[in-house]
Amino acid sequence: MKAILLDLFSSFKKAKPWKKVLLVFLLLMNLFFFTTAVIKVNYEVLTPGSINSIVNTNAEANDYWVLKIDTDNSPGNVNTVGVYHHKKISYFQYLISKLSDKIDLAPFDPKTDTTKEEDIIRGDLQKDYSIDYALIVAYEAAKEIDPNIHIEYSFQGLRVLAVNRDSRSGLKPGDLITKIDGRSFEKADEFRTILEEFSGDDVIKLEILRNGETLELDSQMMETEDGYKLGIQIHEKMTIDPNKTKPKFERNNKLQSRGPSGGAMMALAIYNALTDKDITKGKVIIGTGEIALDGTVGAIGGVPQKIATAALYGADIFFIGEDNYEEALAAYQEMKALFKPGFRLIKVKEFKDIISELEALP
Repeated sequence: MKAILLDLFSSFKKAKPWKKVLLVFLLLMNLFFFTTAVIKVNYEVLTPGSINSIVNTNAEANDYWVLKIDTDNSPGNVNTVGVYHHKKISYFQYLISKLSDKIDLAPFDPKTDTTKEEDIIRGDLQKDYSIDYALIVAYEAAKEIDPNIHIEYSFQGLRVLAVNRDSRSGLKPGDLITKIDGRSFEKADEFRTILEEFSGDDVIKLEILRNGETLELDSQMMETEDGYKLGIQIHEKMTIDPNKTKPKFERNNKLQSRGPSGGAMMALAIYNALTDKDITKGKVIIGTGEIALDGTVGAIGGVPQKIATAALYGADIFFIGEDNYEEALAAYQEMKALFKPGFRLIKVKEFKDIISELEALP
């Protein structure tokens, strides 16, 4: 190795000046790209992503699916849309991100912000309940068209999605809270009402399910700017009885996306697969918005990036909740030339608004 290096050095000394300059330049460029790719900076970036098909039926199968519904109907070309989110990016990624107004760049504080691992856990838990809620909303809506369609579900407790680092609750993401102070509850608001009876260093007995095992925790609240809190993020967990649900469905356990923002479009694809009439009418439909049990389409993040993604994938229609509509409209106006002629950005408040808009299509 030493001999090789000496030979290279000798060749460099004998080289013509312009070759020396070129070699030094190339070495510096390689060093620059290597350094910027390795050095990490405390920023997070949100970029346009991709779309995903949702439902397979006996009549139509996609390579990727979230649910299989046992019907002979078409789910339509209905898609969820996602973005790419990276934390603690390389300096090279930071420089590239500064070049595009379609990329969101924000400071990342590793001491206070959630880690990538915590985001993955929360995102998977959110995806789980969003699928349940989409099934319930779609089956209940389709039942109004066909009384043979049926779904049974029940409240199981409160799923813990995330836990503050200073929380004294003893809870972990994925835990299911079933009782507080020995009392059952039927919804999150009832839980919060009971929780208001406690403060400071009071011990709150929580009964939970963790990995199939029932545990009792002695929890305490943490002091925040808004008063005493458990320091957790929760969501109501519903369980669907597959044996009493008709038509039957199957869930894919190997999903490519996370988070709750695909709820509204999942509900639409399920509804279209359950009913005989294809209300999508051959349109490429993309949209975003969390779905609540009452059908409300909720707010989500990453709107400009999702609008950009819809343009890349040739959307005919993009559905967006009313809370995000103005942001979506502004993003659309900036990149209007990228969309196909006749594209429509449609604001909706509830799931029934999506159905009404599609049924009104010529």
